[in-house]
Amino acid sequence: MGGPVTQRLLESGVVRIGITLFLVLVFIQSIAHFFGFVASMRDGLLDFDAFYVAGKMFWEGNLADAYSARAMFEAQRQFSGSDGFMPWTYPPQFDLVVAGLALLPRGVAYLLFGGLSLMAYLWVMRRLAGAYFYPVLLMIAPALQINMKSGQNGFLTGALVGAFCLLMLRRRASAGLPLGLMVIKPHLALGLGVSVLAARRWGVVAWSAAVVILTSALATLVFGVEIWAAFLNGAAEASAFLEQGEYQLHRMTSLFAALETLGVPTEVALPIHGALAVAACAGVAYAAVRLSDPRRAIAVALFGTLLVSPYNYDYDLTLLGVALALIAPDFLARARDRDVLLLLLMAWVACGSGLAVVATTGRERLLTGVQGDIEAVALGFYGYVGLLVVLVSVLAREPWREAARPTSP
Repeated sequence: MGGPVTQRLLESGVVRIGITLFLVLVFIQSIAHFFGFVASMRDGLLDFDAFYVAGKMFWEGNLADAYSARAMFEAQRQFSGSDGFMPWTYPPQFDLVVAGLALLPRGVAYLLFGGLSLMAYLWVMRRLAGAYFYPVLLMIAPALQINMKSGQNGFLTGALVGAFCLLMLRRRASAGLPLGLMVIKPHLALGLGVSVLAARRWGVVAWSAAVVILTSALATLVFGVEIWAAFLNGAAEASAFLEQGEYQLHRMTSLFAALETLGVPTEVALPIHGALAVAACAGVAYAAVRLSDPRRAIAVALFGTLLVSPYNYDYDLTLLGVALALIAPDFLARARDRDVLLLLLMAWVACGSGLAVVATTGRERLLTGVQGDIEAVALGFYGYVGLLVVLVSVLAREPWREAARPTSP
């Protein structure tokens, strides 16, 4: 696997032990925070708190107000005692999840949501990556930390996408089930949808459409028809915030964020990003039709997906881990030590440069969403592009050893 130094390092168990300790320690620290045991972390609003507040608003009878930025910010301020910037833009299907979480105490809700989604993500990653499980986790370690400490839903979306990949590799039409559940974050499934359509997997399309229709009907039944108008208004409001640069752009990994933080006007940055998104979708469709290796074709769909939306955060790069798990055997069959080190560097820039910027400001609450308080270049996009360049250049070579495929899922 890789060059001789890489192979000796992996065989020594250092990476396996290090990643295991890292996951355990960060998750314990995160649990302590959400239970309120860590004094220095009691203040501030984290992503999971936004989920919890929206769920509380449902039981108070005003969930539709969560999609109004002014009402949501006020509810978040009353909950945390501090100002934050976390507009609520999730589709009503995700409201079903947060409404259930709000029935539990905050710490228990985090433990349930974070713990179960983390276990599901690690399970699918183990099935996809096999012997490359720990090296792949090392590549995306900053994204793992971000999701655990903030309580974001990157493990949930990563588990759904991973389950989709496992079922697609077995050519099961039921792959449309996890794909349809990605309606909770549809912009992270666009490339997968293009791939399925291009490959004419109509059974998968049917499953996916059925899931979207049924979950939409359930959300309508629970929340009422008016929730959809509120959701659309909230999405429009959030789009305006994005164009105004109100989000933490330095933590985004999109071309749009990279251009915005360089001072490119929004009316120029958005069309340029749109052109890249179209090109990415075209590449995904081409790979779905022309590549005979299903692991490579699905990996291309995932890599392309992360280029499509202008609204991609560092915590969404759990999907990058799924893509790397698919491509790891072919990559390491061709890579030298320097290639592995360069890929690791680029992955860490993509996943962790945003938080590194925040950390250097000296702020105590690294993940609190406050708009306009940091001006920095969105390095994550450049790290992601660098990662793609390394992958393409290495995969273009002839293998110098046989690729050790993961056990069949």
